Amino acid sequence: MDNFHFDLTAESDALLRDAMKIAFSKHTRATHYMVWPEKGLVFFWTKPDPKDQVGAPEPVAFPFTMDPIGAADFASRWLAETTYPKEPDHDGDNGKGWRLYNESWGHIGNYWSAMIAVQPVWAMYGK
Repeated sequence: MDNFHFDLTAESDALLRDAMKIAFSKHTRATHYMVWPEKGLVFFWTKPDPKDQVGAPEPVAFPFTMDPIGAADFASRWLAETTYPKEPDHDGDNGKGWRLYNESWGHIGNYWSAMIAVQPVWAMYGK
């Protein structure tokens, strides 16, 4: 399937692990990653093509392939130390959450080898 689409906003490491298992259902291992300020932490299922790198940072090879559990742990650790956007102002509270997503045709940006990205987002609790 070429048009696999995924977009989930939630919180907790356990949910991130479960979501990664679904996100990795077509490509079961990640070989590279990048931290792209506009897109978040991006996972690649194969070495990215340099010609696709329009305005994006340089992808980094993992020292070994990442399965969904390893990728979820990597993302959780990254989320724990990354900067979150400004908290939303609403009648309620906010907690640190995440968004796991891909874009058109299951890609991220121009990268056909990018399978999923994680962004820091606020989990909002209304009254």
